[in-house]
Amino acid sequence: MTEISKEKLINLFARSIMTMDGLWFLAAEEKYGLERAIEMDCKVWERFMPIHIKRVMKTYDIAEGSLTGLLKAFEVDPIWSIFKPVITESSENRFVLRMTDCPPQKARVRDGRGEFPCKDVGISCFKSLIKDFVPNGQLRCVVCPPDKHPEDVWCEWELCR
Repeated sequence: MTEISKEKLINLFARSIMTMDGLWFLAAEEKYGLERAIEMDCKVWERFMPIHIKRVMKTYDIAEGSLTGLLKAFEVDPIWSIFKPVITESSENRFVLRMTDCPPQKARVRDGRGEFPCKDVGISCFKSLIKDFVPNGQLRCVVCPPDKHPEDVWCEWELCR
């Protein structure tokens, strides 16, 4: 077997996870309709992200309980890497996380399904992280589909104390 770079391996697994999520969602949408599938997706991501981020923090020896720790976890998390995240602002009490790419959304658009209204899923995901990792933290969605957004920004989130 040939040597595979760390970057290629990370990309492979991250894209595979998101492909599995997308296929699961499409099956739920086909069976139950878009609204019910979004409700189910919110529950899945709300439960998954704290478990996943806790694993990331343990793997990279990142201390829990702070906004700074959560930011470090995002910076090294392989799943988030495919979204080409950019931290546009960062301090001890606040950071703004911008996703500049979104392969799942691009696949939906390419397949003629249009953009997925993922704002509720993002809110569920990030609120569960704040609840578990940043006591008294707050979340603000700056932009996320179905909102209109620039071509180079799919979504943007502000997390603060």
